[in-house]
Amino acid sequence: MSAGAEPAGHVRLGYARTSTARQSLDAQLDSLAEAGVTRIFSEEISTRATRRPELEAAVKLAGEIRSSGVAVTLVVHEHERLGRGIELAMLAEELKASDVGLEFLTGELKGSHDPSGIVFTAPAAMSGMEREYTATAPWRATSPPAGAARRSVARASPTSRCCPWPSTCASRR
Repeated sequence: MSAGAEPAGHVRLGYARTSTARQSLDAQLDSLAEAGVTRIFSEEISTRATRRPELEAAVKLAGEIRSSGVAVTLVVHEHERLGRGIELAMLAEELKASDVGLEFLTGELKGSHDPSGIVFTAPAAMSGMEREYTATAPWRATSPPAGAARRSVARASPTSRCCPWPSTCASRR
């Protein structure tokens, strides 16, 4: 496609991901369908995975469609479904190089974004740092005090910043 030429249409491709079998893709798939996504790529794969075959397939198809002169937007339920930190920044650069748009349906980055813009890359870096901190947080390496009953992590609030042993949690000191 020549520079400055108007796109010959617009395709919206979707991507949905869960980390575990206990999670459901249903809410993501429903929101992508409601958003008018033409084709949805989905997978159950850990955030820690270095390769995400369905995401790679979506990005490849988006680039192929875009090179034919059609505008393309990769639509994702929430930015964290794409990954965190450096892998998210690398994906943003790949999308930018292919002139593929990026849209999030929910979350702090809801809306359409320039994949390499600061509005997108700063939160991507922050989510990577947050993930690294929670993986290496001091309370993760400690045992509960002798005789302390362990609270079920599954019952803890998803917004709770406290560890399963509140009496030892740094945020409660």
